[in-house]
Amino acid sequence: MLRREEGQITVFVALLFFVLMGVSLCVLEGMYSFSESALAESAIKGAGNYVLANYNRSLFDRYHLFFLDPREREQVEQDGKAYLSASFGDNSFFQPSCSRLEVTEERTAVDEDGLYLRHQIREWMKYREVAKAGETLKELFASVADIRKGDDLAKADMSKAENAIAKEKEKSEAKNTETAGEGREKDSSGGGGADDEKEPGGDTEAREKAAGDTGIRWKEILELLTNITRSGILVYVTDDIGAVSQLSVSVEGLPSGSAASEKDAADFFSGALSFLNVDEWKKILSDIQAEEGDSRVLSDEFYLLEYIEENFGSYVRKSEEESALLYETEYLIAGKDSDRANLKAVADRMLGLRFLANYAYLSQDGEWKTASGSAAAVLTGILGFPQARKAVQVLLTAAVSFGESMLDVHALFSGEEVPVIKDDSTWNLTLENAAVLLKNRGPVKQGRWNAGYEDYLKLFLASRLARNRLLFRMMDIMQLNVALEQPDFRMEDCLFAFRWEADFSCGGWLTFFPGIGQHGGGFTMELERLNSY
Repeated sequence: MLRREEGQITVFVALLFFVLMGVSLCVLEGMYSFSESALAESAIKGAGNYVLANYNRSLFDRYHLFFLDPREREQVEQDGKAYLSASFGDNSFFQPSCSRLEVTEERTAVDEDGLYLRHQIREWMKYREVAKAGETLKELFASVADIRKGDDLAKADMSKAENAIAKEKEKSEAKNTETAGEGREKDSSGGGGADDEKEPGGDTEAREKAAGDTGIRWKEILELLTNITRSGILVYVTDDIGAVSQLSVSVEGLPSGSAASEKDAADFFSGALSFLNVDEWKKILSDIQAEEGDSRVLSDEFYLLEYIEENFGSYVRKSEEESALLYETEYLIAGKDSDRANLKAVADRMLGLRFLANYAYLSQDGEWKTASGSAAAVLTGILGFPQARKAVQVLLTAAVSFGESMLDVHALFSGEEVPVIKDDSTWNLTLENAAVLLKNRGPVKQGRWNAGYEDYLKLFLASRLARNRLLFRMMDIMQLNVALEQPDFRMEDCLFAFRWEADFSCGGWLTFFPGIGQHGGGFTMELERLNSY
């Protein structure tokens, strides 16, 4: 029997069958485990998308932003587990089960200094027309250099005027002392006849007559400008101050946080201004700073201006939907707690910018130099103070430039456009027509390159593009408007992304052939996923 060779092939094939069957079962078990783990990964991805589908509808409909509804924030884990449980039915061939699911990281709209809000806006504006560059805005930036030259020129002229007044005060005091001494000598000697007494009076009458012949109503002009500055700029630039929105909000709890306490450059016109106070004008001019965006802002962040123009209302472009504040773009610039305060701050900024541009032109105009020099000579002659002619001429230039700026700002608030830089063909105000034009509020002349109210808003916004505060003020408006329907809505509760970790228990296909290196007929898989819009 030992030497018989029958049945060897049968025994070999039988042994080989068990080996092949074991290999096949290992392959099938591996395929089952791989498919089960892939389905578990797909399920947790689907669960993330399922949760993210609960974005805030109001925020998307109005501002085209995807952020998780704050009301869903407490239900993230619960809804995720419910989705995973429903992903695999009782009759499913694969039976993975989620034993643990928890959120380990959250990223909200206010994190990273508004980075996620900026990302959402950029994604939306990809599908919008952003090719139009805004030529008027670029022209305004190009004019900033000229305006700064005007600022330097104005401060230099004011300094000269101040020095002239100081010197003349010293001369006047010395002259008064000398005159008093001569008067005492004449009294003691019985001098001083009738002819000596009539000469000063006659000279004064002649000067007053000369001033009247020019047709300039000095008292009316000065009184009008003083009333304007004391009563507030909005009284002049708006045709109906009663129609200005009185809406206000509480800044507490808003994403911008300390926006109300931020010092704004537009506050320099608060209070009354005196056109004869050189020190005050120097302070005003030194406080005005025209901010210029760099090339990165114009190229990379310009889409924010387009987005703001499309989605935020302003004084000349009201929002069609209910809003907590009507002048939303003005709030983005000024950050005040009321429409009226925001509108005044923007008007002050426009007035300051227009003043510098107008002063830069008028102080270099030859015809004006002649006219203002003659008027200053007449005025200083009437006052008996001819040495201060240069100082009075500078103040006249500042006053007329200010009046011209008031006309410009009124035109902007009326929806008209004004020339970016004035010339002799577009200048409106003169010493003769100042009282009439200021009283009637225009009209103003148009030039070749003009800019409107919203162009100036873009200029002010562009100076803030590099600052994160603009993004947070945008979130302020979003929160306030959505809160009109959802009182508990907070942007800081809106999730842009969240990370969760999960443990899946995956059973083996054949309980008697457990997974390699595992016990109990299955294995546990740990998954981690970042879910974001």
